[in-house]
Amino acid sequence: MTPPQVRPKSARRLIPRILLGMVFSIGFSLAFPPPLYSNSIPKARTITVKSVPVNFNLSNKAQTTFGKLLWRGGIEIIGSDEDFGGLSGIATGLDGIKFVAVSDRGKWVTGEIRYENERLIGVSGVTIAPILDRRGHPYKRKSRFDAESVAPFGAKGVEGKLLVAFERKQRIGKFKFNKKGMMAREKTTALPKEAKKARRNKELESVGRFPTGTVLGGTIIAISERFLDANGNIIGWLIGGPTPGRFTVRRSDDFDVTDLTITPDNELIILERYFSILGGVKMRLRRINTADIKPGAVLDGEILLQTDQRNTIDNMEGLASHRAANGEVRLTLISDDNFNVFQRTLLLQFALPK
Repeated sequence: MTPPQVRPKSARRLIPRILLGMVFSIGFSLAFPPPLYSNSIPKARTITVKSVPVNFNLSNKAQTTFGKLLWRGGIEIIGSDEDFGGLSGIATGLDGIKFVAVSDRGKWVTGEIRYENERLIGVSGVTIAPILDRRGHPYKRKSRFDAESVAPFGAKGVEGKLLVAFERKQRIGKFKFNKKGMMAREKTTALPKEAKKARRNKELESVGRFPTGTVLGGTIIAISERFLDANGNIIGWLIGGPTPGRFTVRRSDDFDVTDLTITPDNELIILERYFSILGGVKMRLRRINTADIKPGAVLDGEILLQTDQRNTIDNMEGLASHRAANGEVRLTLISDDNFNVFQRTLLLQFALPK
């Protein structure tokens, strides 16, 4: 709409009124800030998505071994719903069929992964709903709902309680997903005070919990994206369990941590990402020996896969694991498209060699 034309004399009369209106508006917003959460609770809804198969090697479709991993299929997920996208964390069921993802816009995304001849070929039954705070309301502010990672709390996978790592207003939320599903309310687990020193976009990025009865059983493990110590290594924490404390992950080649998973064999796998204007996007997976994880440790580990855009990757942010019917440990990765038309939501799957 073209703004109305105002004569100079009339404009002079309007200026004080405009300034007075601005002062009143600013004062009102300071006195009555917007609520932390919405008064209405949107219902979970099923959305339509399309699964488009992808090959990991763009030039050699027959290649199945990449680094130390075996390719088990992948898809691009295309959805037209305005809330679909920005998926920054994923957890899967014990059999790898059900999945729960979280978005950095404060949404749950659930569904089922479809397989054919033990290869990932698609997703179905995709449902979306807001993540709820402790009062049962969806947060409105980005600083409150920026979810970055989701992981099982116990040995039941996504059929049990879930942990969600939030950045900005950093915390770990626990949700009774087994009882309430996407209507579960957040129960907050505080991070060590040191975490508050992390700068924006370098904060908490990944979370997991070692199952009871295993090494480090009952311990929550949380790692920042790029909160560095004096030696330039990435800071993480062991919370609860028998040996709580701080550790670091050796940072190399400018990679940052984006997620982690604790495999059915109780191994820690870390997903890392590199990005620069000149170098583009890269992805790396490292396996850490659980026996090495302790307060004060500098973790490094074996590189399982390191690749760049010569293969099918995007902004890979989420990582989950399960044991397939054939006994393989599978790693499932998801990318965050940042709600950008030039990026994609990829769901990729690899197997660890037996």
